[in-house]
Amino acid sequence: MTKRVAGKVGRRALWISPIVIVIGGFIAALHWLKPQNASFVTVLTAAVSIFVMGYTSFLARRVQRRLDEVQIAHQEFANSRGWVWGLSATSLLLLMPPVTNLLIDLASMLSTGSPDRFNRTSVQVALFFGLILVALIQTVCTIVAAVIWERRMGAPEQS
Repeated sequence: MTKRVAGKVGRRALWISPIVIVIGGFIAALHWLKPQNASFVTVLTAAVSIFVMGYTSFLARRVQRRLDEVQIAHQEFANSRGWVWGLSATSLLLLMPPVTNLLIDLASMLSTGSPDRFNRTSVQVALFFGLILVALIQTVCTIVAAVIWERRMGAPEQS
């Protein structure tokens, strides 16, 4: 029994390891990439992002092959509702001036060292924070939608 559980955990760690390696390597290399051309760093950032998104899509399809109809319906309900609810919640949150001001001040502090000075990097960091906020809130809303499905329809059986 223990050998089988360790095998499952090991296989999952092996499947996720390319993402960890690429992101870890990219973050470690950022220090050495600072003196490089900004366009090179931007292209490298896009390439890493595309790889991570593509590989996670591949993993999601691979996991979905083993699901039955009810589990697929559960997943589709959670994803479709969670994305819409998350986008709506983020839009409402960003309409509130304190939240927007906090994100802008944080981006300015990180890029220029002062909340009163702005440059191109502060705008890019603020946009990044906005995208991260959307992703986090959509994740939370997807989990909430999954819980709603489980309460209404019953939890799907794990295989």
